[in-house]
Amino acid sequence: MKKCSAIIGTSLLALALSVPAFAAEKPISVYVNGTNLTFPAGTPYLDNNSVLVPFRVVFEKLGMQVLWDASTGTVTGTSSSLTISLKIGSKLATVNGTVKKLTVAPVSSNGTTYIPLRFVAEATGGTAVWDASGRSVKITTAASTAATDEQAITALIRQAVQYYNEEKTISYYSLIDDADSFGDQISSLNNFFQNYDIKTTIEELKVLSIQGNEATAYTVEKEIRTGGYYLPDERSEYLYSLVRVNGTWKISEITNEDRTVLLTKEQGMKSAGVPQGQADIIKDNLSKYFLAMTAKNVDATLAQMYSYGEDYDAESRSSLQEFFSEYDLSYVLNNSNIFYYANGEAAVYAETTLKDAETGESVEQPMLFIFYQTETGTWMIDDFYYLD
Repeated sequence: MKKCSAIIGTSLLALALSVPAFAAEKPISVYVNGTNLTFPAGTPYLDNNSVLVPFRVVFEKLGMQVLWDASTGTVTGTSSSLTISLKIGSKLATVNGTVKKLTVAPVSSNGTTYIPLRFVAEATGGTAVWDASGRSVKITTAASTAATDEQAITALIRQAVQYYNEEKTISYYSLIDDADSFGDQISSLNNFFQNYDIKTTIEELKVLSIQGNEATAYTVEKEIRTGGYYLPDERSEYLYSLVRVNGTWKISEITNEDRTVLLTKEQGMKSAGVPQGQADIIKDNLSKYFLAMTAKNVDATLAQMYSYGEDYDAESRSSLQEFFSEYDLSYVLNNSNIFYYANGEAAVYAETTLKDAETGESVEQPMLFIFYQTETGTWMIDDFYYLD
């Protein structure tokens, strides 16, 4: 009898140890998007730094249908795009068929199955934050998190544009991921602000996707020159790549997807006050440029373009050689007009005809050329734009 009693006593001890021990501490509260959950079938408890809760209330609050398989001790939550399965006593769970490891296994006590709360919250795309002092867990679901992230990303991009308009280089780069590695770019942007005055307005902003700690956004931005050296007004489409760093969204990359120069023919044909001798030189150099392009003469083409040093010239030469080897085009300058002239700069509106020798097809192509006057007084092409 003593041996039997000992066995019974040991069994009872084991049973007691397998049941969650609820000490006289403040009960654990669970909130989902600010709503305090009520658990009729049991009380949440802490085990190995994991909060375990009765499964049904949580699954249903997270928008999932619940299936309980008593024969295998498996609980399954399903939605239109997600299936989560956990088994009593097993530290292996599945999420859409993929095996995941748990820090603590589900437990059965008094007819109630307890599951690790954080795992389920994160598996459904949400977040779970434990407040030790308040003994509470606050879950934010994926939909709520996405809305918050979208607001943060939108505010970030608008803040970046504001800093850009205010020409605050350091503030602008504080919004960029790994900004410390952008020393050269910071210097270049400072130099740009010293020479150009551009004001940008966001006409359209959409957050395209948010996946974990990465996101993309699309903008349409209107960029208007207000002073400084000449640049044409433009409407640009940008794709922003963003990353979450230590809980804060940062811009990791900005790609120009498309741009349109906001210059009409009527604007381009308005004449600026240009000394006749200077106008003749500028237009003559433009004619020489098109003749050189038609002749596929790299040296003659480069002779009409402003040089920014040996590396720039080498890159330009390589690009021209590649272009001439790939295309057989001829150019006819039909009309040109200098519509901007100030401070050693000139902007020229040009109407050209491009003909493809291979197909015989031709197209009318309006263009914008920016000329820069060198220290020797020579006018050189600094940049050009296709207008459609």
